[in-house]
Amino acid sequence: MSQEKCKRGGFTLLEIIISLAILSVALVSLLSATNNALKMNAYSTALTDAVFLAREEMENVFIEALPGPGVSAKKRRTDYPGYEWKEEVKETPFVGVYEVEVLVFHEGESDKDQATPVLTLKSYVMK
Repeated sequence: MSQEKCKRGGFTLLEIIISLAILSVALVSLLSATNNALKMNAYSTALTDAVFLAREEMENVFIEALPGPGVSAKKRRTDYPGYEWKEEVKETPFVGVYEVEVLVFHEGESDKDQATPVLTLKSYVMK
């Protein structure tokens, strides 16, 4: 009678190993999803900072006198560390209308020949 109770009760070693394997696969996928969420959060925060910088600088162009056509030197601001920006003013086919672009780069990347901006904000201004 005691042998029957031993056979019916508890889990076998194989069942425990399989359940631990399933649990470990589930935990690894959850950790991977959390890691991806943290990366996306950091990216969206950085992009938001770049958007704020570009919008503020575009507003400065509207408030101040419009610079002449051409590309400005790269500029930095202490309130947006890690970013540089340039203004680019181009003439359009319409008299007195200028295309203004604010290009935001990660710090140090705007010196490269084919640097891709993090963000480009374009607007048209009438002088």
